[in-house]
Amino acid sequence: MNRRDFMQKSGAAAVTGAVGASLAAPVLGRETERKMPDGAASFQLNYAPHLGMFRNLAGNDPLDQLNFMADRGFTAFEDNGMKGRTVETQEAMARVMADRGITMGVFVAHTIFWREPNLASGREDWRTQFLTEIEESVEVAKRVGATWMTVVPGHVDLRLNMGYQTAHVVESLKQASAILEPHGLVMVLEPLNPRDHPGLFLTGMPQAYS
Repeated sequence: MNRRDFMQKSGAAAVTGAVGASLAAPVLGRETERKMPDGAASFQLNYAPHLGMFRNLAGNDPLDQLNFMADRGFTAFEDNGMKGRTVETQEAMARVMADRGITMGVFVAHTIFWREPNLASGREDWRTQFLTEIEESVEVAKRVGATWMTVVPGHVDLRLNMGYQTAHVVESLKQASAILEPHGLVMVLEPLNPRDHPGLFLTGMPQAYS
């Protein structure tokens, strides 16, 4: 076979393969979609969607959304706003999670001060409010079977040196830990990037570690 014939035949084979693949792809996609059962195989990792992610498919009802997640193989769930839901809704969601084998992930444990230094300032009234809400979150966690809750230490105090602010935040977190530890509950400190959340005290993992 001369080089010209070889190139022509190789090119034809490549084009045929490409066309075959492009024609097969939609068919395979439809086949996969058709065979996707409601009881799909569970993910091996605890990917945790939140309410609203599947609203267009499952509707607005939180229980329907939880069932939809379970049907699609999710084994975990998070809900930042769980603390603000009614007791009846929390209990109903807990029943669905228990029935469907869904692990409750994080919820936000307290009011986040986006513009005021509630923990960094060291003010006792703000610290008392924070600790009261942590105590309330213990009951929420028991109700929904949660272990972890998110804590965001609020805004920086522009009038104080960072060393003093850090001491104030650490003291608040120590007192909160004393509330949570007897119940086996865990605070999850969430650093937030300064681009989307400018002015917050906690901006990185090394800071949280210290």
